Parts: sequence; structure tokens; C-alpha cells
Amino acid sequence: MCLWKIAIFLSVFSGWASPSLQGHDEQRGLFGFLFSPCQCKCGIKNLEARFLGGEYTKGHEFPWLALIQIKGFPAASATLINSRYVITAAWHLIGLTPYDIKITFGQFDKCFPDVSSNNVSVEKILIHPDFNPSNRAHDIALVKTTGTIIFERRISPICLGFPDTKYVGQVATVAGWDQSKNSDGSSSSSCRPKKVGLPVLGPSECLMSRNVQNVSADKGCLGVLGAPSVICGSDAGSPVMYRSYDGVYELIGIMTDSNECSTQPSTALYTRIDEHLSWITRSTREGCYCLKI
Repeated sequence: MCLWKIAIFLSVFSGWASPSLQGHDEQRGLFGFLFSPCQCKCGIKNLEARFLGGEYTKGHEFPWLALIQIKGFPAASATLINSRYVITAAWHLIGLTPYDIKITFGQFDKCFPDVSSNNVSVEKILIHPDFNPSNRAHDIALVKTTGTIIFERRISPICLGFPDTKYVGQVATVAGWDQSKNSDGSSSSSCRPKKVGLPVLGPSECLMSRNVQNVSADKGCLGVLGAPSVICGSDAGSPVMYRSYDGVYELIGIMTDSNECSTQPSTALYTRIDEHLSWITRSTREGCYCLKI
């Protein structure tokens, strides 16, 4: 077994499994995550590329990026976390059934679709039971595919972040297909995914430039104080990622739709993964998690 999993089990399980985990099903979910039989690695991007704010990603740079195709609406960004599940924001899935959506893996340029990209049907949509549409608390959802996702160079999962880790002071990367406003007032989606690096802020810093109505206890905050936010509401569902010192990417958050990109100084809110690890692992035990090594 990998040493990182042993370390998590010894240092975290006593505090995470009790009282946070309730019952046998939750313990099975956590054990499945800690002792995964999958022989694969998570969080490994395809290209070592110099980071520039707001630049386009390289071809399939982040192989865990996925698109949720929603009938009659713009596609939304999602993130592959294991062999059966993607994670995204809850807001754009409210009222939808599995028949209303499909998930596309391995796509890079939406304007020139790759025939090798993989469109997958959906078995189940799991919106967090405590999701609050008013203030976007617990704005997180899981989508289960009808079959097992085969990992390859263009399609592989990200690692989940660690419990009780806030990443304040670190630089996080947000990536996804964004929406932009045209001169006629209409909106259009970028052909290729973009990425931007932003510092993770603490609660007091975040409240200085946010509407407190949408700052719930499970939220994290990104941005440069005093500068306009480059994150828009259409970025909801995009992953917030941290690159560890050994080059492995961890999923630390999911962007919400309560952000506005404007000329006014602001910061951007995301739903923290560490606040929901128990629910995620309990709900995704049918999926196989890759190793973080």
C-alpha cells in the first residue's frame, strides 16, 4: 500500500470517520477511497507548460476536464474523480434527469470536435442534500456514468484534496470552458478550455470584497484583492486545483455561479472539497479511485 494512504488512515480516520461518518455505508466509502484496488495514478497532467494568467490550456493538458452536455442549455464544466463519477456545481443540474444530460470526455476544441472524444450517458444525478439555491451553500453535485470510464492519455481523474486543508496562501488553478459576452449582448463559449492562477484567500480577506449573502461556511475564496475578478458565473462547475510540490494536482474546490466578472474589484467563491469529502466518498463507492503517488 502507498505510504500516503497509510498516513491518511492513521492521522485522519479517527477524526474523519467519527463522528463525521455515520454508519457502515460511509465507512465502506472511505475504506474504498483509502484502499483503492485501481492500478492507476491520479492528478497527472499531460504537458509541462509554463503558466500564464488566462491562457488557453495545451492539448488535453488536464485530462480530468469533462463537459456536461445539457439539452437546450450551454454545456457546463465538470471534473472526473474516479472510474464512474464526475463532480460539478449543483445549480445547473436542478430539475434535470439523467436523460437530459450526457458527459463528454477527452474533448479539447469544441469548435472542431475530436472524433475520438467519448460521449457517455448518465445513470444518476446526486445533488448535495443540503444545497441551498438562495445562497449557494453546498453547491456541489455528483454525476454517475452508465458504465466504467476507461482511462488513457486524454482521460484520467484528478486526485481529491485532503480533509481539513484550506490551502490559504497557495496559488490555485481554475480551468474550464468559459462563456464570454459578444458585442451584440449574446454569449458564446470558448472553443478551448482556459486556465488561470489565483491566490487562495482567507475568510476575512474574502469578506472585504464580497456580498456576504453568498459566503457560506463551506466556501473558499480566490482572487487578487483590489482587482476585478476574471471568474464569471458561467465558470460554475469548473475545478479549482492545487499543484503539489511533486507535481500532482488535487481538486480543492468547485466554482459556483454566484461570481461576476466585471470592472469592479471582487473575489470569486468556490465550494470547498474538504467540507464534503465524507459525502463524496460515501456516494461514489462504486467508482474506483486512482492512487496519488
